[in-house]
Amino acid sequence: MGPEERRDPEVSPLYAGLTGLPPARFVVGTQDPLLDDSLFLAQRWQAAGAPAQLDVVAGAMHGFTLFQSTNTAREQQRERDFLAGA
Repeated sequence: MGPEERRDPEVSPLYAGLTGLPPARFVVGTQDPLLDDSLFLAQRWQAAGAPAQLDVVAGAMHGFTLFQSTNTAREQQRERDFLAGA
C-alpha cells in the first residue's frame, strides 16, 4: 500500500471521523508495537468529544490479555467496571 492508501479510515482508524462515538477504553502495553497508535487514537477520541479511558500497562506486549497473568486479571476487571459504568 502507498501512503495515501494507508490513510483510508477503513485501513487506519487514526484517520476516521470520530464525532459522535460512544465512550471507549484503550488498553495497550509499553512493549506493544501499536503503542503510539493507541496513544494517538485515544487522544483523537477525546478531541472529538467522546470520553476515552487510556490504560498503559508497563511491560505488556500486544495481545497480553490472551494469557493468564495478574495484569490480565486486573485489566479484565477494569474492563468489566468500564462497561458497567458506560
